[in-house]
Amino acid sequence: MKRERGRGRVYLRGDVYWIAYSIRGHVIRESAKTPDEGKALKLLDRRLKERERPGFIGPKEERLTLDDLEAKIKAQYIRDERKSFDVVERCLKHVKAYFPPFERLFDITTAKVETYQQARLKQGAARATINRECAYLRHGFKLMLAAGEISREPKIKLLDGEKVREGFVNRPEFDALCEQLKNNRRVTDDVYDIVRFLYNSGWRKNEAQTLEWTKFDPYDWVFRLSRTNEKTKRPRTLTLVGELREIIERRLAKRLPDCPYVFHRNGKPIKRFDRAFNTACADAKLAGIVPHDMRRSAIRNFTKAGLGESEGMSISGHRTNSTYKRYNIIDEELQRRSLERVDAQQKREATQRKVVPLKRQAAV
Repeated sequence: MKRERGRGRVYLRGDVYWIAYSIRGHVIRESAKTPDEGKALKLLDRRLKERERPGFIGPKEERLTLDDLEAKIKAQYIRDERKSFDVVERCLKHVKAYFPPFERLFDITTAKVETYQQARLKQGAARATINRECAYLRHGFKLMLAAGEISREPKIKLLDGEKVREGFVNRPEFDALCEQLKNNRRVTDDVYDIVRFLYNSGWRKNEAQTLEWTKFDPYDWVFRLSRTNEKTKRPRTLTLVGELREIIERRLAKRLPDCPYVFHRNGKPIKRFDRAFNTACADAKLAGIVPHDMRRSAIRNFTKAGLGESEGMSISGHRTNSTYKRYNIIDEELQRRSLERVDAQQKREATQRKVVPLKRQAAV
């Protein structure tokens, strides 16, 4: 069958028909996977129509799957030296389990993503969890689109109504929690120290768990974290004063020559202390508190003490103001103190000498 110039062609290779057409001066050859010339022509016509679509790449786009998307994110994490790819794998595991095996990225539409979100809600997954899964999916699509591997991406909108944790521990409550840790014979002083360190420093739990003595400067009493060991890829320091210094003094007394970790149990890193923490919270009548709330509480304590955002972020290690502000939720007591200052200011202004308007001059 004759075809016009520029409209591609169909030809036999063995017993199977192939099609050929050009895109921006490059010839694309693709097997029609059929001995039927009519079916091959229909495939060619479809490819020519698709060619008119902005950003059309070619048949290779149709072979890409979620595995390719995950590999793309992994390559970026390796390139940028990011250490949390296990979180990406854990989130995308649910996405890959929902869609059929070898589901093409080309077939994952906005409607299908919305159906996935509804299915996960029915499974009882939290909205924050679903949003994280979809955020990684969206990120992978954007990476592949930017690399020119796909011609379009679905519009993935995150769910509204995500619950933000607002767990805070005031100082009296924290002291009661630590007292319960101290009184529990099955809990070592090592757990007691790491919990107090988290509450005073605002550090991430894993940062304290993996903190090594090589980062400690005994002359200036400061920990110096290099960018290679820091999540935000920025060097930072923690100056040890007050209670933080007292904690490290206790850890120095328990330092072992063959153990690099500041916080350890008999020379082994403290990987988990959730059970001891939860038991202490229950005994102290603190419901719904988790170890990460120590970080949130520390940030609020920074604000109460009058620290600015840049000062607080330099201690806690936050990279962006938006995340820091998300943790820095003002509680009722802090709001009460703020309004008391406003009220006092208003009363001072009220007691100041009032301005008396000049009497109008009598008409002559």
